[in-house]
Amino acid sequence: MTTIQLAIDARNPGEYLAVCGLLELLSRYDTNATSVWRRTTGVLASLPSAAADVCEIEAAIDEAFVVAELAKQLGTKDSWKAITEKGRQPLANSIGGWCGGIELALPDKAIVVVDHWYEWAHASRGRIVQRLEKRDGKSRWKFWAGKRDEASVKKGAYSASLRGIAGLTLDLVEATAAFSTAKRLQDLLSFTSPGSSRLNLDAVATRSSIDRGISAEDAKSGGSSPGRPVLELLAAVGLSTFFPPRRVGDNAPHGVVGVRKRIFTYRTWSPHLPLTLARMTARGVEVTPAELVKREAIIGMMGQYGYLKLARPAGITEFVSVDSDNEDENDDEDNDE
Repeated sequence: MTTIQLAIDARNPGEYLAVCGLLELLSRYDTNATSVWRRTTGVLASLPSAAADVCEIEAAIDEAFVVAELAKQLGTKDSWKAITEKGRQPLANSIGGWCGGIELALPDKAIVVVDHWYEWAHASRGRIVQRLEKRDGKSRWKFWAGKRDEASVKKGAYSASLRGIAGLTLDLVEATAAFSTAKRLQDLLSFTSPGSSRLNLDAVATRSSIDRGISAEDAKSGGSSPGRPVLELLAAVGLSTFFPPRRVGDNAPHGVVGVRKRIFTYRTWSPHLPLTLARMTARGVEVTPAELVKREAIIGMMGQYGYLKLARPAGITEFVSVDSDNEDENDDEDNDE
């Protein structure tokens, strides 16, 4: 059994979600892996006395082997496929078009599905259309925006906002391809790359307008910060598996698990829990004898572009009301999405 410690800032929902994504991927290698969250010192080599939020993982894996394989697959274009009207397509062939999901293939493992941005699709005259209802079928996690210009599409010219999820993911995959020094899972979260497109999930990489995915003509301020492409890919996996969009139906009101209005609520947990229970406690489900630490992050808006802000702690809870945190409400703010 291997013990792995991932030190992050749990106030950053992007870092937290990336850990959730790693837990999901590790389950492909050990279905019995468990995890627990702690606040402890001595985990940061540069500052041993500093306290950090640590997710401790117990798994029957060879960490070096798994890290090398994950780094390779995350940065390999052939490992990723977009689900489009034409079926599974390479990301490069799906830029700017409708995409209902993205698949990540790991060698001899079950497919990992990423689909956090979409709830349902509308069909008209045999094609999937984008603008029939107020929410356009998208979830709260669709942080990019932009209407396609057919002339630009034909010419293959896309701004950052028009590339869609396939194009944004492809940018992150290409940036990840340059990462070749991973020895620990922690290294996956730390890798930085300038100029990579963002899904706006990493709160520390969205300080400027450009960082939030706004095209040059819309940006009012310059400058950008290095992105963390591996972290954002892992965070997208974590969103899709730990906080998925709800589906339409009497028992699934429209909205997103963990989001009410513009507030994303998530929890860290203890003691050690397997993945199935970790998913539930992350959303606030009461699981005896789990103790949960609740945090709330505001989803900021800049025009039509959303981004996650650093969270505030909300205390330790022994009893969590799922309905109170996951109830979605209609509000006029959806008009700018």
